[in-house]
Amino acid sequence: MENVRHMNPRDQADHDGPDRTAPHDAEAEDLVAGAILHSATAYKECAEVIKRDDIYQPAIRLIWDVVGGIVAEEKALHPVTVKAEIDKLGRLREVDDGNLINKLGADYISAGMAPHFAEAIRQKARVRRINDLAIRLRAGVLTGGDPDTLEGQLSGYLKQAATTNATDPFAARLIGGGSFILDRPDTVPAIWGYSEQVLWAEGEALLIAGPSGVGKTTVAQQVILNAIGVLHGGVLGLPVHRFKRFLYLASDRPQQAARSMARMVKPEDRELLDERLVFWPGPPPSDFIKNPGILLRLCEAAGADAVCLDSLKDMAGELASEEGGQAINQAIQRTLVEGIEVVGLHHHRKQGGGKEGGKEATSLDELYGSTWITAGAGSVVSLWGSAGEPIVSLRHLKQPAGEVGPWKLKHDHPRGRTEVWHQVDILGLLKASGSAGLTPAALAVNLYPNPKSKPTTSEIEKSRRRLDQYVEQGLAVMRKTGNSRTAPVAYFAAFDEQGVLPE
Repeated sequence: MENVRHMNPRDQADHDGPDRTAPHDAEAEDLVAGAILHSATAYKECAEVIKRDDIYQPAIRLIWDVVGGIVAEEKALHPVTVKAEIDKLGRLREVDDGNLINKLGADYISAGMAPHFAEAIRQKARVRRINDLAIRLRAGVLTGGDPDTLEGQLSGYLKQAATTNATDPFAARLIGGGSFILDRPDTVPAIWGYSEQVLWAEGEALLIAGPSGVGKTTVAQQVILNAIGVLHGGVLGLPVHRFKRFLYLASDRPQQAARSMARMVKPEDRELLDERLVFWPGPPPSDFIKNPGILLRLCEAAGADAVCLDSLKDMAGELASEEGGQAINQAIQRTLVEGIEVVGLHHHRKQGGGKEGGKEATSLDELYGSTWITAGAGSVVSLWGSAGEPIVSLRHLKQPAGEVGPWKLKHDHPRGRTEVWHQVDILGLLKASGSAGLTPAALAVNLYPNPKSKPTTSEIEKSRRRLDQYVEQGLAVMRKTGNSRTAPVAYFAAFDEQGVLPE
């Protein structure tokens, strides 16, 4: 007779161990997928309840993305068309060579029932995120993690959950006034630049404008390759923030864009390029005027946290119209608010021929299209020069922080590299001015040379701000040049001829 009491295998399980399968509702995901294969209404109503990241199964997520693209293009929905689109992407194996779509599309619920199951998906996604957090916290405890770090993870999750899990879908976007206004860094968070020298700021679009052939694409591609870690050292002497994945809409002569970037990379960069850079050759699938949400959909499908629009003229039918400008702006703003950064390439207005024909743009009004295009940008950079020439000018027409430049740039066309070739040495001018001092108007003549006219009031004020920055840094002092109330103000070097500041 056996005296040993056998334990139930379930009693021996480690109930504190991490789940082998993350919480999700596979049945609800399958039912929603089946409904949206047939109904745009089902997709739109479910999209009010869930986001793609709420879906756990990769195959269902792929179906969700493809259906979203078809709905955005206002095309007819059917399992056959969805399968064809996935086949075009070369991803049919991810849906069991199309058998999964056949199965889901053959036995499906009504469009009206789909949001109910979408809510079940949302609730499971909440549990899954809690489970993920618990695993991270447990791992941190077991490995002797810093308590402040662990508490930060917990409080950050609770703060995010308080908004994203609210019943009202609009609540996720609402932010308390104190947090929105006061919880800001002291300096502008830079994507390209630092301190007051910022050409591209977080949460604000950058536009690089200029006539054809001056190197807009060359400069933008250097920024992109630095952002994904293929190139290093920054661009034009300014550091570039890293991104997880960059989407490039190569809508204007895509093969030329490919040749341009080929100069800058090596064969051994292939794996990193495949992982962190994805191209959409040709125009977007839908005009921004008809569907301003298509840009965000493309970014989500690509898994991108930044996007380049090359160029704006290919995104909407008529940029000069109010409708076209507003569509561009709305598409960009919808994308930015979801945490996806945007850089776009743009053009100057066409100018007449003759001796007085071409001149460098000095204001936003000289860029092509509706004012809404530049109104929605945080930074606008203008390049100017003759097509194909190595030396071009850079002007910072709209700034998120201080003005960068003006500069003369030098393109190394064979290598696809650009550097600052010449810039005004303001400290050198301060030193050379001696006891006479340097006035903002005199600095403006050097920064914005124009043999046909004096500096504008705006250019003088920008020069004054540049000099004030040196005063704040202790490198210059400001004082009147006379005793009268109307005596002009000048700036003087606060350092001696050897560049030494007084004690």
